[in-house]
Amino acid sequence: MTSHRTVSGAALAAVVLALAPGSAALAASPSPLPTQAYATIEADQQLNVGSTAQSVDVGWMFYDGGANVPVPTNQTLVIDARDVAGVAAVTVADPRCTADGQVFTCVNKADSQRQSVDFTVRADAGAALGATGTLKYTVSAEHGTGATAQAKVVVGVPDLVVGKVPDVTHAKLGSRIELPLQLRNTGDLATDRRIMLRWESVGGLVFDRKFANCTYGVGDDPVEPGSQASVTCVFTAPVAAGATIELSSPLTATVGEHVLTAVTDYSAELLKPGVQPGGGPYPGTGPELTLVPASGAGNGFESGATGRVSVSTDSSADLAATATTEPGRKAGEWTLTLNAVNHGPASAYGIDNKAVAQVDVVLPKGTVATGNAFEEGEDGPYGECLLWVSSTRTAPFAAGHRHYVCPVPHGIAAGKSQLFVLWVKTAKSYTGGKGTATVLPGPAGIPLHDPDPADDSVRFAFDSSSASSPTSGTSSTPGASGGASATPSAEASSGGTLPHTGTGPMALIATAAAGAVVLGSAALLVARRRRRSR
Repeated sequence: MTSHRTVSGAALAAVVLALAPGSAALAASPSPLPTQAYATIEADQQLNVGSTAQSVDVGWMFYDGGANVPVPTNQTLVIDARDVAGVAAVTVADPRCTADGQVFTCVNKADSQRQSVDFTVRADAGAALGATGTLKYTVSAEHGTGATAQAKVVVGVPDLVVGKVPDVTHAKLGSRIELPLQLRNTGDLATDRRIMLRWESVGGLVFDRKFANCTYGVGDDPVEPGSQASVTCVFTAPVAAGATIELSSPLTATVGEHVLTAVTDYSAELLKPGVQPGGGPYPGTGPELTLVPASGAGNGFESGATGRVSVSTDSSADLAATATTEPGRKAGEWTLTLNAVNHGPASAYGIDNKAVAQVDVVLPKGTVATGNAFEEGEDGPYGECLLWVSSTRTAPFAAGHRHYVCPVPHGIAAGKSQLFVLWVKTAKSYTGGKGTATVLPGPAGIPLHDPDPADDSVRFAFDSSSASSPTSGTSSTPGASGGASATPSAEASSGGTLPHTGTGPMALIATAAAGAVVLGSAALLVARRRRRSR
């Protein structure tokens, strides 16, 4: 049977135990297949409530272990709120549900209905801070087992906000920097759960692994794994309402040799009971990091539980454009291969899915693009090209135009490049004119401090007479079997391309390709790979 909800790890464990009551019995003989589906409930184990109503979701599912038992019918969820009387008020507006005082019965009469119910809960006006009660959930069905769960309801809401960490500028490569952090509980109740602090960095910081209650991770960027790092620390001591605390010792990190601008997102979270914090695979080896009363005023606080700090160096990223052209199988068909090359010494990474750089391409008059070789996914070699609409707008690729923008989706490591391929068709009116490809800073707004603007732009033509023997000294793409003359040029390209300043602000607002890294997060969002054909 097919379930409507995903089984959590805890739920699966419970099902396995139900299917095999004892390991000894399991070893002695196979457990009999179930004759009805097993029910599980997914719900928060604790709810902190205040005067404002908050939405709560409780869900359930049935699991048969592949036994192909009858589909459970008349699936019923009962929410028993009698124990929270005087503590919190529960309201259930779902049309599947009926109320009998503080007991709500919700019935699914069709298999297609949602296996979850949303309701609201808020603290009673006269409830004292810290007052508690228990919500009880029961699921039952025909052809299914029953299941129960409960949630502790606590009056009062702790609310952590993070302090502002000042940016670091002109950091020296190889130097060690400190990242202190303050926290404040702006809620009306002391924290009673574990506190998780997490730092997720992209750009080349290397964090010292010196605290025993912290785990450390590196990213899975296949080009430059050291560009990403994370630190996850868990604290058990409570933070009183209104208290301001700080780390007993600031995090320290080394500025890597390829850092241009490193961005670190940090956050605070109260972990729900039973939730594992995750984090990197490398545990710290020193003493525990603790939270202590703040010793100073700090640098102010964010409005919530997340913040960002950037570390910039005086290094530079020399981005250059290259282009080659190769004849296709039919007359008038060409392949235009473009590269955004980073000669270093620094690596350049974007922010928040915004490209750090992009190649602005204007084809010669008498030619149009017919396709874009593009593979989604971090390991896809080809980048996406977008249709240029205006100086502030792009659109998805469309054939039949001359002006395109190819964003570098997540960044370019020092010594690496990003490849783009356009298929081009020439008209009879084409007279051998040249097009231009120019690498520009992207919408991420990272200053590149490009030391050599002369190689930012390259000109190319679709000239059959020179296709088999490229001019000596021209820009080329590794692996290309042939290409027309592609002479680097610093002059502004014709046909309405944008001026390039080398280190200026963003020139275009372009959507980064799917599969780009979410910067400030140590994790890569990798999309399903798909090759686009002509």
